[in-house]
Amino acid sequence: MPVTIVVPQLGESVVEGTIGKWLKKVGDPIAKDEPIVEIITDKINIELPSPSAGTLGSIAVPEGQVAQVGDPLGQILAAGESASAAAPPAPKPAAAAPQPAPQAAAPAPQAPAPSRPAPAPAPAYATAVAAPPSTDGQRLSPAVRKLAKEHQVDTAQIRGSGMGGRVTREDVLTHLEARKVAASAPSMAPAASPGRAPEAAPQAKPLKPIPSAAFAAAGARESERKPLTNIRKKIAENMVKSRHTAAHCSTWDEVDMTNLVELRKRLKDRVRMEYGIGLTYMPFIMRAVVRALKEYPILNASMTDTEVELKKYYNIGVAVHRDQGLIVPVVHDADRKTLLQLAAEIDDLGRRARNDKLTLDDIQGGTFTITNAGMFGATASTPIINVPEVGILGVHLIQERPVVRDHRIAVRWMMNLVISFDHRLVDGTPAVQFLHRVKELLEDPESWLLDSIG
Repeated sequence: MPVTIVVPQLGESVVEGTIGKWLKKVGDPIAKDEPIVEIITDKINIELPSPSAGTLGSIAVPEGQVAQVGDPLGQILAAGESASAAAPPAPKPAAAAPQPAPQAAAPAPQAPAPSRPAPAPAPAYATAVAAPPSTDGQRLSPAVRKLAKEHQVDTAQIRGSGMGGRVTREDVLTHLEARKVAASAPSMAPAASPGRAPEAAPQAKPLKPIPSAAFAAAGARESERKPLTNIRKKIAENMVKSRHTAAHCSTWDEVDMTNLVELRKRLKDRVRMEYGIGLTYMPFIMRAVVRALKEYPILNASMTDTEVELKKYYNIGVAVHRDQGLIVPVVHDADRKTLLQLAAEIDDLGRRARNDKLTLDDIQGGTFTITNAGMFGATASTPIINVPEVGILGVHLIQERPVVRDHRIAVRWMMNLVISFDHRLVDGTPAVQFLHRVKELLEDPESWLLDSIG
């Protein structure tokens, strides 16, 4: 019996997906669990495995169209089954495009109006005596008209550099300067004295053209247009939804990271040699964030129009940049993992995110998000909340800066922190207190990391 391929449950609050690419063509053989079609959602791309072995008999939803959860996408045929007998229900037809209204009969052709001779092309330099201004049909500002009239300039002989080719005041002034240069140039040889053989006329030094926008050729206006990818469209929708839903507010603080820089420097080589893990600053920051969230639980919450959910678990999302768009994989139960476990999981999620190998579980269930703009050199930013969460922490470039310590200027490793929070639920006081607590923990890591390293 033919097996119907249907859109599976795609995750929390996801009710539809876009068919990104069919990985098989009709008639291709398929093994069970072999990827058969790519589905794009607002959270992730997934490759749907084939529910059975056989041959792809039909495709009901082509690439680029949207399908709801449970909709049939196509069918798989076993040996001896025909495609005609296994055709799945046809997808809902798209709304018909409105037909253009019938056009009225074209009017009878009229005799052409007598043509007006086109003006002669403008010479490189105007003659000394210019024709009176002729501005018929031209759009000139009052200042340009006045200037042209005063100097008897025919603006039709000037190539305008303004918008739409309009002649500007600077164009007229450049024209006048060119006319003055042309008038002063020698036009004939001097007369010979009586009784003397005429001397050869001195060769006039050629004049260099005056650089001017009026005489400059228009530069290239190259551009490239390409359609938005489905992922980019989904990211755009989510960003706009966040800005329109959450009442964004941000507050900053700066952290003296010197102690943490030195601690990581002591640990990173040993961790790499013994465990094969690259120890970045992110697992330290995540541990500090979890401890601060336990003290200020309002930031580990979500809300609807009618209720607030304070979450007792800590799933921390870490924003990852990919060529196809930003994604936020989640470290689940971050409060139950050691520093080394966090480091290994963050590294694994980042690598799989960049290779588009995340699963739906990897990107669901987040309670709070951290985004690291510092890895790209940013010293400050205002991140957008990953709704329905109510807070996101932005971390930035760690760099040496002069600061005052004990009434003296000292060079320390400093970093800016920012918390964007949803002011509908989170007031400024707990947001500032949370950020300051994260700062305290990062500035004195050895006081709380002893239970988090192994």
